[in-house]
Amino acid sequence: MIPSVAVRQVKVRLRRRFNQALRWLSGRIAARNYLLLVSAIIGLVAGLGAVLLKSIVFGLKDWLHGQQPDAEQLWFVILPLAGILLRLLADKLLFGETLTPGLSNLIHAISRKKVNLPAKDMYGHIIGSGLTVGFGGSVGLEAPIIRTGSAIGANLARLLLVGRKKQTLFLACGASAGMAAIFNTPIAGVLFAFEVLLREIALHSFIPLIIAAVTATLVSSVLVYQKIFFLPEVSWGIGDIPWFVGLGLLCGLLSVYLIRTVNYVSSHFNGFQRGSYRFLLGGLSLGLLIFLMPPLFGEGYATVNDLLESRLDDLLNHSPFYGLGDRWWFILLFLTFLLFAKALATAITLSVGGNGGVFAPAMFTGATLGYLFVQVLNQVGGLQLEGSNFIVVAMAGMLSGVFKAPLTGIFLIAEITGGYNLFVPLMLVSALAYFTGAYFEPFSIFTRELFQQGLWVPAHEKDLTILKSMEIRSLVETNFTVVAPESTLGEFVRVIASSKRNVFPVVDADQSLKGIILLDDVRELMFDTSAYERIKVSDLMHRPPAFADVTEPMDRVMAKFDQHEAWNLPVLEQGKYVGFVSKSHIFSHYRKVLQDQKEEL
Repeated sequence: MIPSVAVRQVKVRLRRRFNQALRWLSGRIAARNYLLLVSAIIGLVAGLGAVLLKSIVFGLKDWLHGQQPDAEQLWFVILPLAGILLRLLADKLLFGETLTPGLSNLIHAISRKKVNLPAKDMYGHIIGSGLTVGFGGSVGLEAPIIRTGSAIGANLARLLLVGRKKQTLFLACGASAGMAAIFNTPIAGVLFAFEVLLREIALHSFIPLIIAAVTATLVSSVLVYQKIFFLPEVSWGIGDIPWFVGLGLLCGLLSVYLIRTVNYVSSHFNGFQRGSYRFLLGGLSLGLLIFLMPPLFGEGYATVNDLLESRLDDLLNHSPFYGLGDRWWFILLFLTFLLFAKALATAITLSVGGNGGVFAPAMFTGATLGYLFVQVLNQVGGLQLEGSNFIVVAMAGMLSGVFKAPLTGIFLIAEITGGYNLFVPLMLVSALAYFTGAYFEPFSIFTRELFQQGLWVPAHEKDLTILKSMEIRSLVETNFTVVAPESTLGEFVRVIASSKRNVFPVVDADQSLKGIILLDDVRELMFDTSAYERIKVSDLMHRPPAFADVTEPMDRVMAKFDQHEAWNLPVLEQGKYVGFVSKSHIFSHYRKVLQDQKEEL
């Protein structure tokens, strides 16, 4: 007990000194400069996190992948499974639970104005994704580092005792910095924060986001410089435009396939009752796919470079098909299977417990599609199209279609590849992929599952967005007088005399709701004293028109109000009565949220 008290006293003393230092610093620096300084600190820490993550993944891959291209790697069958298992064990040992990968729950938390991210997110995703991808999991590092950067920004904001508005801004700075550092793309990092995570953030926040992104990029570039893709300097002509149009349409369709494959496989694996069965079946299936098609190992950026530089022999390194790279028809067949297998491998990796993102798989799939598109036209149609141009713009098209973020796709690919001379094709393909994909699948890979669960709506549907952000639990009214079903009418009349409400829930000893009684139901009986002992509450009660659960989305609750023309609905939690929710109370809270949002803008 004594050491714990001493430790607590030290923490309190350090916290007091820290707060004093903050007050001293904030009193001597202009508010705007203070904001920029904090943004730079967030960028610095997020950049270091990206460097650490890259180092883990590159080190593991170099150690495990092998240097003999003609040697089949049987280890590929079990390496991804081992990496995911190590990731799950690390999470359990360090945190007592498995961290949720991806960006869907982060987007949901931000939409509900919950920006107090746990401290474990500042390093947990680095460990988890490093093990997953380093051992061959077919996902990317972008979502984990964005989660890491967001947590760094949110926790620094909490440490600095700032309000929710600045907390949200610092979270966005961390997300922007993480995205920028992992790709060395500051502009794309800023656009991603605006376009995907925080669509309602004010434009005056642009400068802090830039500072964070640039700082993180500099840190990453200085410590671990890596040019991800090597684009040959090739021009394009106006005659290529029709083919870019066709490629944009195909990217939109393929983005729908990737989104729905990940969603379907995830729901299918989640349907297994036994987690061990899901883990073994999924892990071994993933390992078999990687054994047959080694380009599925990890992020797959090396394969993209092989396609850009036409190193076709390298595509078959470590595979059972090594040596067939000089047969163009086999390469096209191999890439066709690879095109569809990447989405499956990514979905399995995430479904069985891997920690990673879908940015890299989207770019990998786009590059493969672009190369196949050009080769089919050149080999079958007798054209002479430049393959690298179509590979690059197809990557942007896939990002646009999968994430519904065309600006991020355009600038990310332009910055990564240095292909600024392709800006017009990049914009054309990204726009066409966006609209084609949105026609068949209006939600991004992040928001589709959230929408199906009733947890997210598009930002432009403001009324529905506000309703989705409201929780029934915070709106439950509990000042309704409860009566027991065995109570007599006389006892009930005495309850009515002391109550200020005209609705009475009938609840048994187990807190189960048996029915309700309205004041109008007993108004005529109240003055018949001869019935006081003869009539029971159970004789008077009736079922309410509908129930609401504390976890139910507010838009569904409002639909029940409208359907049954009710003003009050009982609220249950695991079948037990907790109170009532009223339409008038919801409207009042709605107006307050709307007013708060206007004041923030």
